[in-house]
Amino acid sequence: MKLRSFVGVGLLLSLTMTLGQPGVAATPTKKLLWSQEFNEAAGTAPNAKYFKYDLGGGGWGNKEMQWYTEDAVQTNGQGQLVITASKIPATQDGDLPYNCFGDCQYFSGRVNTQGKVRFKYGRLEARIQMPAGGGVWPAFWLLGSNIVAKSWPTSGEIDVVELRGREPNRDIATAHGPGYSGANGKTNVAVAPQSLAAGFHTYAIDWAANKITWSLDGKAFHTVTPATVKPNTYVFNQDFFLILNVAMGGDFDGGLLDTSIEKAEMKVDYIRYYSINGVGKVTNK
Repeated sequence: MKLRSFVGVGLLLSLTMTLGQPGVAATPTKKLLWSQEFNEAAGTAPNAKYFKYDLGGGGWGNKEMQWYTEDAVQTNGQGQLVITASKIPATQDGDLPYNCFGDCQYFSGRVNTQGKVRFKYGRLEARIQMPAGGGVWPAFWLLGSNIVAKSWPTSGEIDVVELRGREPNRDIATAHGPGYSGANGKTNVAVAPQSLAAGFHTYAIDWAANKITWSLDGKAFHTVTPATVKPNTYVFNQDFFLILNVAMGGDFDGGLLDTSIEKAEMKVDYIRYYSINGVGKVTNK
């Protein structure tokens, strides 16, 4: 049974989990500080207290082929938030009426907590069923809250998970910062035994001062520290906001978009944020 959405609940959970290097057990105290459980009726938009939309097209700096809309992000009445990428029908003369990098091929959705909720340290996790297919690009990620003042990549970016839809068993985890962004990001991949689109999986970061560790279904597979990014600057000891989206096409998958795909859905069962041993902070606005 799923929890109801709540903020700032003093619920303490003690359990054994893996932190840092795989196989090294610890028994941290986790305190749930913020969650979204998406138990609302079907067709409900994400909670406007915490989320806002990114809208429109233009390629998003990556030659992407989707036009983001509000309607593409809704609950399904089964305890999940669903981001749906759907084929844009052509007009009678064959034109597509939206501009991306060229004509947009899909409607899709992207939501974020910028200016509403930000996080620093602790554990952030989401249970997600990913979409698959050539050129489908789902992601659960974070950007530095100072992005307006500092711009990307100086602001920092933490990709909790990205997926290339043509390789749906590969969980791609990356940290981007000044001097290590784009193709030079600090990346590792967890290879699952089957497609991550076949069911729900838990994607998480355990985040402390000068250290981020990524895990898939509780198994750690990637760590970034200041030593990892030397001689460049480590930019992750600050507040970040989260983003969920499904892009279509773009540079990440080499521009290989299978336009025969009619629909691709990213289903988010929950997002939960914990402090670990008292370390971790969520800030509303």
